[in-house]
Amino acid sequence: MEQQQARAYAQAGVDQAAHRAVVGRIARLARTASRPEVLEGVGLFAAASRLPAELAEPVLVASTDNVGTKVLLAMALGRHDTVGIDCVAMCVNDLLTCGAEPLLFLDYLALHRLDEELVAQVVGGIAAGCREAGCALVGGETSQSGDLIQPGAYDLSGTAVGVVDRAHWIQPRVALGDRVIGLPSAGLHSNGFSLVRRILSRAGVDPAAHAEALLAPTRIYVRPVRALLAAGAEVHAMAHITGGGLPGNLDRVLGSGQDARLDPTAWTVPPVFRWLQELGGVAEVEMHRVFNMGIGFCLVVPPDQADAVCRRLPGAVSIGQIVPGSGQVQLR
Repeated sequence: MEQQQARAYAQAGVDQAAHRAVVGRIARLARTASRPEVLEGVGLFAAASRLPAELAEPVLVASTDNVGTKVLLAMALGRHDTVGIDCVAMCVNDLLTCGAEPLLFLDYLALHRLDEELVAQVVGGIAAGCREAGCALVGGETSQSGDLIQPGAYDLSGTAVGVVDRAHWIQPRVALGDRVIGLPSAGLHSNGFSLVRRILSRAGVDPAAHAEALLAPTRIYVRPVRALLAAGAEVHAMAHITGGGLPGNLDRVLGSGQDARLDPTAWTVPPVFRWLQELGGVAEVEMHRVFNMGIGFCLVVPPDQADAVCRRLPGAVSIGQIVPGSGQVQLR
């Protein structure tokens, strides 16, 4: 009778023994992505960290995001090693826009039932993303949510905390004549997958044949851009190009009476976008409203620094300039 009662929670969908095993595995993965400032990481009820000692007036910056319906494609393909990188990238690239250095990352993974190998793949990707971004994976939550999440499914989100010295905090101060510098994306990143899946389904295309292009993780721009800032480059604003594409993200840094006039022929659009556009019969304007179309991050710099910035950042290209207008992004 006692043994049967002890199994009651497991029968309700929550396996505590499996959870303890998974937490131990997560702790080992987290130790591969740490920083000297971390005082407490995975294991206790909360993480703790010092602020970097060299900052005169540290300002904390935070961002939360998720991977969206890209996880449904990962589930369909049985590949979960890249979405963790996506989760980190979506948060740390946002922090980067104000010049912040990512310090800590916490994830939230909700599953129908614990699958240790699936969790290891996802968290392994998160740890890889944290190492690339230079931040510490200090914990999070792995939730068995059988009544909320469908069998075989999961949801993934994360929170990043960064820090920047107030003297180097970048607030948009865009000027007419400034140049817009674009950094190449790795492809779709983590946006527009509701449309991607709809296109594939209607066309009867097996996504497994295109898994590499579809699941390519979001590029993390932290190290090259922070190296540029550390070298003293004058940057007036930065934008992470996510859902809404260039028109829905670059416009957020524009001032009153300004437009960003971009030349879409200035960069190479990755083949995955043109393939999906043709497959789904999607209009060009809609493609730019939904996807990054090959530009994952933008910097706005004075015109006399544009060439130098492009030389310092791998793959960077000048894609447009700031002109008089009404706060719009023009693609022409």
